[in-house]
Amino acid sequence: MKAFLFAALIAFAVPLAAHSKDYPLPDAEPMAAISLPDSWDVDDLDDGIEAVSKDELVYVAVETADAIDARAATTAAYSFFDDKGIVIDKASFRQSDIEVNGFSGFQLFFEGRDEDGPTRVSVTVLPVGETGAVMITYWASEDGEKSNPDGLMNIVNSVQARARTGQ
Repeated sequence: MKAFLFAALIAFAVPLAAHSKDYPLPDAEPMAAISLPDSWDVDDLDDGIEAVSKDELVYVAVETADAIDARAATTAAYSFFDDKGIVIDKASFRQSDIEVNGFSGFQLFFEGRDEDGPTRVSVTVLPVGETGAVMITYWASEDGEKSNPDGLMNIVNSVQARARTGQ
């Protein structure tokens, strides 16, 4: 009975610990919003935000862009990861379609290495309007994914479109 009560207490407490904050994208004229855990360190980018998990084992950049296709996203990802010092194993490339909150997009997955060792990398692109998309760039070590198990999918699933005031 004690084990059941302990498990029930943990199941109740875990969602309470996972507080998040919404961020408009881009800040000045939002086309979308995304939620990130409160405990993550968040900084502004030109067209979005970047965040690092509290344990510094997961990195996420969320940016808005013109509607983007898989080839353009892959090219942009290779350049971005090169700038960040991540060596991508191009042979590990995988692509899959994704449906989130009514948006049909795609995810690119790679294996790679950063200065700390092996890392898992992904790029998620979700068109959120006729001419715009949200691009979520992510990388984490295996330990980072274990210590932040719901991080990436909760972030991706939080994407919401925002009506632009100028349209």
